Amino acid sequence: MRYRPFGRSGMALSTVGLRLSWDTFNKNRNTAAALMTAALENGINTFHFDTTDLELLKLAAEVFSVVDRKLLFIGCTAHGRTIDGPATSYELVPLRSRLKGAIKDSGLMWLDMLAFERPINYVLPEDSRAFLRSLKEARMLRYACATVDVADMDEVIMSGDFNVIDTRFDLDTSWDKRNLMDKAVASDMSIIARDYYPDAYKKASDLMPADGKKSWFFKKPENPLTGAGTYAFLHQTPDWTAEELCLSYALHQTAISCVLIEPKSVDQLELLAQVPERHMPSSVPAQIEMARFTEHGPKNRVKA
Repeated sequence: MRYRPFGRSGMALSTVGLRLSWDTFNKNRNTAAALMTAALENGINTFHFDTTDLELLKLAAEVFSVVDRKLLFIGCTAHGRTIDGPATSYELVPLRSRLKGAIKDSGLMWLDMLAFERPINYVLPEDSRAFLRSLKEARMLRYACATVDVADMDEVIMSGDFNVIDTRFDLDTSWDKRNLMDKAVASDMSIIARDYYPDAYKKASDLMPADGKKSWFFKKPENPLTGAGTYAFLHQTPDWTAEELCLSYALHQTAISCVLIEPKSVDQLELLAQVPERHMPSSVPAQIEMARFTEHGPKNRVKA
């Protein structure tokens, strides 16, 4: 595992972090505990929970008890599951109740980061802001994070209310967004990336042009160059999976402090945790740039 400085905090974050959602595992304690344990064993010190569910956070505190808490970077999503979404979740009473459980009752002692979804749209009430300031003063919360995409990113940067931006980043992320990420870093903010491997890249058949697909007789395409200039190479590069190449590409972006992975098994986690130590094949960056600017990209792909 490799590590990068987290802004000017003095902390070093593992370049790969573990993102967990209680719903993903249908509240399976054994699976969640196994993933967190495997993450620690593979040098991961950055964890983000897409929930403030007390049961999951208590389980996390139990798993993390074997490590000095100061060596871990633990974040949570601030909003709960309500009919109105984050709009009502950010009101003082429900926010205070959830954070009491996440910080005090869970045993985690403090949160390093609290993420707010699209805070430009779902404005934090002033009493909630005052509560968050009191948590920071008491050293129970270190950083406020905005989960945004390109449309709201500039406004979040200019607001000065957040220390961290949590955003999607993949092979097709626009130059506008990349420039805004650089602007955020220049403004003493840190970037945490997610969703580096969209569904559009997961099936080889979706990335190969129709004339390049093998027939049911398993014959090779007539044109050996069919697929050039597309993302078909993601599923054709020896010794690499498509997900590993996408992760490696994201890790090469110097503006990003950490990329969050969402493995479904310990085996998958261990393979992804090895990617920071591997060297991307020299041909891949050029293939990515060729594919980014051709008309053969994944259909219905929404750029991050």
